[in-house]
Amino acid sequence: LEIDVPDSAIIERMSGRRVHQPSGRSYHLKFNPPKVAGKDDVTGEDLIQRADDEEATVRKRLDVYQSQTRPLVDYYGAWAATGDAGAPRYARILGLGTVEEITARVMLALSH
Repeated sequence: LEIDVPDSAIIERMSGRRVHQPSGRSYHLKFNPPKVAGKDDVTGEDLIQRADDEEATVRKRLDVYQSQTRPLVDYYGAWAATGDAGAPRYARILGLGTVEEITARVMLALSH
């Protein structure tokens, strides 16, 4: 099962994350912002952006995906499309929307 999410959405989701390091509480600048920008809701302490959530890092990870993983996804997708009895099952769903919407797509794809 491939959950397809455009690179722009991945970058937005990941680079918008902020964390209160001592507690592990997480926020997102767009989807779950703190009450006061840059501050933890409970303690008022500074939030951080983890190095692996920085936009440049996310872009590098997406480049690695495109060069190393995408060819495998394409290979198995093409093999599944042949209808060969030995071919793997393959489905692709859109990974945008609410958790409930994506979950429904996953369950539908897995039921076929």
